[in-house]
Amino acid sequence: MLCPVCPVLSKDRFNSQKTKTRDLVKLSALNRFHWEEDMKKNGIFCGFVVGFMGWLASLVWAQTTGTISGVISDPSNARVAGANVTVTLQGTQITRVTTSNKDGTFELPSLPIGTYRLVVTADGFKQYEQTNLEVSLGRVNSVTVKLEIGETSEVVQVKASGTPLIETESTQLGASVNSRAVVNLPLNTRDTYQFLQLQPGVQSQLGSDLFTGSDQAGVVSVNGGRGRSNNFSVNGGEANDLYVNLPAVQPSPDAIEEFRVLTNNFDAEYGRNSGSVINVVTKSGSDQFRGNVFEFFRNRALNARNFFNLEKPAYNQHIFGGTFGGPIQRGRTYFFTSYEGRRIRQGIPSDVVPVPTAAERLGDFSAGPLFTGFIADATVAAVLNARPGCAAAVAAAGGAPITAGAAYADIFPGNRIPGACFDRTANDLLQQFVPLPNLGDGFFQANPVSRRRGDQGLLRLDHRLTDRQQLSAFVFYSDSFALEPFARVADSGANLPGFGNINNARIAQINLSHTWTGTNTINEARAVYFRQNLFRLNSPERSNLVNASCRDVPPELCFSDPNNPGWGLLSASGRRMRACRGLASKVASQSATTTRGKSRRLSIPTSSPTT
Repeated sequence: MLCPVCPVLSKDRFNSQKTKTRDLVKLSALNRFHWEEDMKKNGIFCGFVVGFMGWLASLVWAQTTGTISGVISDPSNARVAGANVTVTLQGTQITRVTTSNKDGTFELPSLPIGTYRLVVTADGFKQYEQTNLEVSLGRVNSVTVKLEIGETSEVVQVKASGTPLIETESTQLGASVNSRAVVNLPLNTRDTYQFLQLQPGVQSQLGSDLFTGSDQAGVVSVNGGRGRSNNFSVNGGEANDLYVNLPAVQPSPDAIEEFRVLTNNFDAEYGRNSGSVINVVTKSGSDQFRGNVFEFFRNRALNARNFFNLEKPAYNQHIFGGTFGGPIQRGRTYFFTSYEGRRIRQGIPSDVVPVPTAAERLGDFSAGPLFTGFIADATVAAVLNARPGCAAAVAAAGGAPITAGAAYADIFPGNRIPGACFDRTANDLLQQFVPLPNLGDGFFQANPVSRRRGDQGLLRLDHRLTDRQQLSAFVFYSDSFALEPFARVADSGANLPGFGNINNARIAQINLSHTWTGTNTINEARAVYFRQNLFRLNSPERSNLVNASCRDVPPELCFSDPNNPGWGLLSASGRRMRACRGLASKVASQSATTTRGKSRRLSIPTSSPTT
């Protein structure tokens, strides 16, 4: 009968730790150079250049762009040098310009993902125009341009068929999912990471309670690796839960432009984990104001009853929100914002649990086999005799005296235990927390309701400083709350309703990036601030004092024995505590710092008992 105490003890040990923060700050100015004061000027300059290049090489950012490359030739297949190449992101007036090299090749890296229009002009040739040219996340779209002899006022139009099926510029293995697939394919929980399960070599771990958060769609095993060995990024910024490495930042599906999962042979720019690399890029605004409003609702009307359930569990899912984006200044500044809220009430089937029958609650065990065993310790006999009315009730029923060595079958004839022999605290908890059987033969099963609430919002701004400079800002914030009816960790915990746990988390990411396109170089600087607050992590549903757990027994007698003052929940000074025998909680912090352009601070409150 001590099970009702366990959540209270857990609360006493851990409730003081209401917050757990994970701060991750990426700063792009961690460069330090050391040199001797007497070095010559040229030596200082060389040291600066070498150190700066080494710093750039150490930075590891997730890709958020794609590349267009190609070869330009004339009708005789001779390469055309010096041709003007212009690409324009359709829906905006953002353009990039370059010229073909001596060998007729060109390349436009670090392009925002989307659909482009390609225009190639050269003296003595007709203008070449290709539309519907897809730029995907981290991929190179190679095109072959055939120029025809004629006036530049004439236009040859070609329509591309989309992203090439075979990527010839990279050895990376993976797949991309664009916004059309994200929005149109069915997602019963509106979790974009469910699409990971459709990729080769990816195995879902849903249904297995391996660790905290293993029930999320983003926790997948890639090529036999661990479910916590994946690396998530959103708009090039950190998006990993540093506690158990889950996907922490999960934008609404309607806000996602594209995401890509790399399962093998990914480039050296990616690190941190050996599983897969998942890159997510959100939508940006265009020249037209566009948006949508959505509501997804599900209930149990068409659900079937599980064979082991007495009734269909409750189920009500509301997922609602909207998106809106457009120009602030056409051709220069664009914005995109989204909001999504979810309210879910879902019945969680309990295990089939054996519980005492109504007769057994009154001490009548005559329906079962005869009691076996005997009182082997004088202390047990003394405790029973000290309970008011117990010895008299046993004698009145014809039982043997309560002494060490006496058989239980002789003390309680007919397998009937007088109520006066019950422990008052245990009997109070039994009547209060343990339900009566509802399956017959002394078994109980129920479907208590879990409640989940989540709200998230994001804002993205894109600003073209000059024809060669692009500035982007991204802000994400989410707040979630979940009340689970059964407190469980790693497939263990409560099996009766009333002993659940509460989880409350807030996640924020602030992402700033600046792209500078030179004649022969591309420079991208990025600063990301990521914060995750776990206000309540598996916090017990019940948080009252242990001595206040009883309903009919006074607090001064609940978990205490006036006949034995040394027993019960008493400290050395006689004051009642929130935990057993002066157990207190002490918070310890741990911090970890990594280099290579990233600074991480991980604070995990822990509890260590002191007496």
